[in-house]
Amino acid sequence: MKIKPLIFIISLSISAISCSKDYTPEQNVSGEHMFHTACAGCHQKDTAGKIFKWDNSKANVAHIQDMLTNGNMMMPKFPNIKGEALDKLTTYVLENSVVE
Repeated sequence: MKIKPLIFIISLSISAISCSKDYTPEQNVSGEHMFHTACAGCHQKDTAGKIFKWDNSKANVAHIQDMLTNGNMMMPKFPNIKGEALDKLTTYVLENSVVE
């Protein structure tokens, strides 16, 4: 049936729109605040209080910052999060994730 792929594409589009890709963090804002403002529309904590499950190859600063800066097919890029703000958000994501 062709309806299911259409529903899937519409759901993805709505999810992408709800993420704040134009977000610019205020000065001295916490990683947690940035996450709740820019990311929580698409990413919520699980029942254990963790946001992501990463394998060892992706649970590092370079990978997280690349995802935030450049995005990918499912996630928009956040070009206005940089420097200290990017470091704080990356730290928050890694501290609130599970490595498998």
